[in-house]
Amino acid sequence: MTAVAGALLLGSLALFAWSYALYPPLIARRAARSEPPAGAATDAVSVEVILSAADEERVIGARVANLLAQDVPGLAVSVGCDGCRDGTAEAARSAGAGRARVVEFSSRRGKASVVNDLVRESAADVLVFTDANTRFDPGAVRALVAAVAGPSVGAACGRLVFETAPGARATPESVYWDRETRLKAAEGALGICLGANGAIYAARRELVEPLPEDTTSMDDFLIPVRVARAGRRVVFAGDAVAREDAARDVAAEVSRRFRIGIGAGQVLRRERWLYAAPRHPQLTFAFLSRKAARWLAPVLTLAACGAALFSAALRPAGTAAFAVAGLLLAAARFKPRVRGPVGKLYYFAVLNVALALGVAAGLAGYARPVWTRTARS
Repeated sequence: MTAVAGALLLGSLALFAWSYALYPPLIARRAARSEPPAGAATDAVSVEVILSAADEERVIGARVANLLAQDVPGLAVSVGCDGCRDGTAEAARSAGAGRARVVEFSSRRGKASVVNDLVRESAADVLVFTDANTRFDPGAVRALVAAVAGPSVGAACGRLVFETAPGARATPESVYWDRETRLKAAEGALGICLGANGAIYAARRELVEPLPEDTTSMDDFLIPVRVARAGRRVVFAGDAVAREDAARDVAAEVSRRFRIGIGAGQVLRRERWLYAAPRHPQLTFAFLSRKAARWLAPVLTLAACGAALFSAALRPAGTAAFAVAGLLLAAARFKPRVRGPVGKLYYFAVLNVALALGVAAGLAGYARPVWTRTARS
């Protein structure tokens, strides 16, 4: 098993290096040579915002008010209350003052089911998807609609900015997210912005396919990527800005990464059309380089450690690696505040351990359509 462990480790290192170090500058150079898509008039386009909320009484009123303040004539807002046990529905109706549609579901079913129902009932030309704990800058919806209005465009991802509350210490999340935003912009210039973010993205309604009801935290990947499968461009709308509070600590991010990992495993297992490079070479290249590589690299690392346990020569190293992974996850529960390069390394390592466990669970068939949102500052 020594050779197997070595091969798995080398494979994981190759995937990490390609996805994080080599692919970003490559795609940036290709984007710099691309031509922007043709624009189109947006005045006659009808727009509806789709929002799934579960026990969001604390923020939903401000969220609805923020959406209704967008400068888009006739903007419709639909809030799906997913088995809420608090005053979410009442707060949404009060803030909407008759201008927002509030749909209550008696039992908790998960975001995918709620989104499917709201999309099915919509008659708008363009759908904007967002979260309850998000805030749109003025003009965000208009910028999204303008991006989608191009005849070759089917979906657009907006720019998400993480903000730290006054007096709170930020995790390295915003640093990594800024890097991801630059990558999304480059991919968007090529029309292959794989994976929007649930806080702010839009799509033409006729191109939105129903989500599997057990989908875990992957609507913002599946909806845009299936638009791309239909032959439309998925672009990045940098002027469409949304803001969210940054995660309070690494423990909150561990839970989110595990949930994302489950959804990633589901995608790797179900969306096999993404591997068909002859049909859509650019799309498959971007998926394998940025998504699949990042999802599988930490899984291969853990698999290498597992294989090392069956090798007399590598057993001590494998045991030590698993012990370190366990300590990383255990330490996250105490919400450590590690600063500087060591803090960034710790953050990267613990989140990849959580991601690997989630991906493995998703590949094995585990589903988690219902969750509690990440605690933020």
